[in-house]
Amino acid sequence: MAYLLYYLVFIPLSYLPWSVMYGVSAALEWLNWHLVGYRKAVVVDNIRRSFPAYTEREVTRLARDYYGFFFDSVAESVKLFSMSEGAAVRRCRVVNPEVVDHLRVAGRSFIAYGAHFSNWEIAALSFQPQFAGFQVMGIYSPLNNAVLDRLFRVNRGRTGTQLVSRRVVQEYFDTHDGTPTVEFFVADQSPSNARWQKLHWTEFLGRTTAFLAGPERYAVRHDRPVYYMNLRRQGRGYYTAKLIPITDEPRETEPGFITECFARRLEHEIRRDPATWLWSHRRWKRGVPDRVAELLRTKDHLPPEYDPEG
Repeated sequence: MAYLLYYLVFIPLSYLPWSVMYGVSAALEWLNWHLVGYRKAVVVDNIRRSFPAYTEREVTRLARDYYGFFFDSVAESVKLFSMSEGAAVRRCRVVNPEVVDHLRVAGRSFIAYGAHFSNWEIAALSFQPQFAGFQVMGIYSPLNNAVLDRLFRVNRGRTGTQLVSRRVVQEYFDTHDGTPTVEFFVADQSPSNARWQKLHWTEFLGRTTAFLAGPERYAVRHDRPVYYMNLRRQGRGYYTAKLIPITDEPRETEPGFITECFARRLEHEIRRDPATWLWSHRRWKRGVPDRVAELLRTKDHLPPEYDPEG
């Protein structure tokens, strides 16, 4: 069934014209809003709590805008199954790859912090051709269906990007051969089973929020410079990516600084273009321990000299 779904559904659909795919997207958005309601309560509640000053009309408008973008991004992701490398690069252009030239010359790998913001699927396909001298490595969560997971990995790797399951990230870092690599983490997931002491807690969109601290620990342990990958929508189906430095010397930063910079930059981008974040994700399902709430009341997490525009 997985092979049939891939070869008889995804691949043929990917050859449909963009106008048809966006027409289907608009129809799905209407059907979802009026009939299906996929995670509608989650989306509305997340928006309402993140933007308490919004009126109900503004909350509804943003929710509709989100679903419009969500189904557009699904259509764009389906198009990726037959999209050429050149088309992928045109649709998601890295505007400043030269800022890491000094790392390439020095033979250093670096971590790129990303998020479920804009269309990260197009980014995965377009990055490798734009980082000459680096191997792009994406850390990802495997699909439950092993066949579909393998097929999707092959498709995402058509331009040379390699994928590493989050389940074997430590093994990857321990055995990395020294090739200059862009290690791309999508780091705004809700932690599932990590102990609260190992998480980074901060105020995010007005709510106490836990962030996985793993990327920061890998950066410090393996001396990886860290950059925020700022992905922005420029128009329907077109995006730009900008590398914003966080630190080239992670071992000289205070604990939590790197993760906090990521949280602040992501929050800035969400407030700038809120419809393109994954509001249907149950981001705040984890309760806040009393000890964490007490610490946050007495600690200022904002990094010094923070500039959200980089």
